Amino acid sequence: MTTAGSFADLVIQFGDIREITSLPDDRGEVEITIANQGEERVEGRFGVNLYASTNSVLELPLNSGTQQGRDELLGFIQPDISLGSGESETITLNFADSRLRVPSVVAPGSYHLIAQVDPANTVVESNEENNLASTQVSAEDSDVIITWNAVALNLAADTERLFPPVLARNLAIMHAAVYDAVNAIDRSYMPYLVEVEPKEAKGASPEAAAAAAAHRVLLNLYPQQAVELNQQLSKSLAAIPDGLAEDKGVVLGQFVADQLLAARSQDGSSNSQQDYIPGDQPGEWRPTFPNYLPARFTNWGEVTPFVIPSVLDYRTDGPPDLTSELYAQNLNEVKSLGSLNSLTRTPEQTEIAKFWSFDHPYSFSIQGFWNKIGEEIALKEGNTLVENARFFALLNLAQADAGITVIDSKYFHNFWRPITAIREADTDGNPDTVADPDWISLINLSSTPEYIGGHSIVAGAAVAVLEDFFGEDYSFSTTSSELPGVVRSYDSFYEAGLEASLSRIYAGLHYRFTHEVSFGLGEMLGEDVVQNALLPTDSLNALNTANII
Repeated sequence: MTTAGSFADLVIQFGDIREITSLPDDRGEVEITIANQGEERVEGRFGVNLYASTNSVLELPLNSGTQQGRDELLGFIQPDISLGSGESETITLNFADSRLRVPSVVAPGSYHLIAQVDPANTVVESNEENNLASTQVSAEDSDVIITWNAVALNLAADTERLFPPVLARNLAIMHAAVYDAVNAIDRSYMPYLVEVEPKEAKGASPEAAAAAAAHRVLLNLYPQQAVELNQQLSKSLAAIPDGLAEDKGVVLGQFVADQLLAARSQDGSSNSQQDYIPGDQPGEWRPTFPNYLPARFTNWGEVTPFVIPSVLDYRTDGPPDLTSELYAQNLNEVKSLGSLNSLTRTPEQTEIAKFWSFDHPYSFSIQGFWNKIGEEIALKEGNTLVENARFFALLNLAQADAGITVIDSKYFHNFWRPITAIREADTDGNPDTVADPDWISLINLSSTPEYIGGHSIVAGAAVAVLEDFFGEDYSFSTTSSELPGVVRSYDSFYEAGLEASLSRIYAGLHYRFTHEVSFGLGEMLGEDVVQNALLPTDSLNALNTANII
């Protein structure tokens, strides 16, 4: 590396971006242009880093691995470049190159690529603060619903420790509004909540209606992100021809969103945290090692469900008695498989536990992960706008009701987590359990009672919706922001859901009896949602005819 002076000034910008895919299909190209705005020539092999992120801010320090927070390092190249003052050179980055990989930590519908030239600051420049460029990217063939779904997931990732059932509620409101807005124009299905006169929707752009509805809801739920949301709305509307159809679509989407927001404004979500006294008796939950996080959202079970009549319909009898053989078997299993330094957990089981965890502060949670999978499948299948409106609405209505149901049961049963049960096993009255006061689970970030399991019920609900749309024997592969670059493949949605549920045993957070009950409960809840919500209009007509006969 040589520099002819100390006043070079390197800048970088994006050019064309073509057909970026998702792992395991490494395909796509990105053009970047490096320019020297300084006075002196610079030449040599200086680095260029490429990142994917949920936002436009780079938070990943140099030489600190492939991921931190919301950023993923996709690769590093060292082009041999000589640039005089005012000169530039354009380089094409090809994801077929082994030095690069396509993003694995973001939802394909919308994310940011960030390019950084001279990340190690080997070139002495007049300005060291302008070596970054970012651009927003959507997967090829993304429609406005997939894009706004990803925008919502990005907002969740940018909101530190957003409680998963809260995210589920937010997504359900947004997608119910998008669905009712699009369906008011198409009218193939029954509305979720908002009925619009045909004349009010006639001629409206469904794309504009969807974008306006999503924007209105998210602006209400994330007002601090107004600038980014307004920019995204402008980008969505720029893809729609100006005119009456666009204007009517915007008005329609905003009207429907306002109705949904008003309907949910008194749903009990604002009163979700009430005083809670942890237990101190065997079997009773209390804050757990190492952070001893206090109970969160203790009253979320009182939130009004979106589709199911009542969470009481899904409240189970509870975990087995502490002195039972089943309890001892399940406790000893998680004690063995779920410990931090387990000698019985296989490398694949460790990978599964981490792949499905979504416990770090800036994740879009397990509900968001099922939405990411939904985006990938919808893109693969080439869903229409109407199909995506209904699919994502049902997926998120089911997950929202699963989130309300799980919190109701958790604080109803108040059952202790394995880490407490194992450390205090000498108090449970069971001769087949042995205390280990130093036991630590593989993952330690729980702030709610154990029974029932959130990952499990959400997985069951998601499986039911995905199977309803795409069939039971559907093979797919996906990646996780928890393990960048790792691809896991499944022969069915059920196989993926079962793995997600079992992952919490390997993580040391749940018992097998909890997994079995919760996953089955989620499947039943999801099936109830798809059988009772957003039905085709012809099915209602057939029902009415049958009733008349």
